[in-house]
Amino acid sequence: MTQEANDGTMQPSIMHKFRASVAQPILHSILHTELSQAVYTAEHVESLGTKLGVEISSRLASEPGWDRYKFITNIVVSQPGPGARMSSSCIWDSNSDCVVRESFVSPNIRCTASVFAIYCY
Repeated sequence: MTQEANDGTMQPSIMHKFRASVAQPILHSILHTELSQAVYTAEHVESLGTKLGVEISSRLASEPGWDRYKFITNIVVSQPGPGARMSSSCIWDSNSDCVVRESFVSPNIRCTASVFAIYCY
């Protein structure tokens, strides 16, 4: 943990603030790596969603300076076809908390990953 974790600060420093611009490429990379050859099957969708969620959360948690963040990861995997709309909202501290989303769509599978980064005071 950083010194910040022990000093009682109520906000992350600029250097340790979660940034969607850093997290977005991580989500993109994981989704494209794991799903580029994937085919939707109802039998495997639960394990695939769990695998993606764990991998994304672990990767984000390993980023330097983000040790005081908790990550809530929501993965939606579906069959390709007509579009769907997703919405979510939270009440949080807009100065320190953030959300980032990434989608992957292919002829065989569709996936949207949402990560809520919540700063723990």
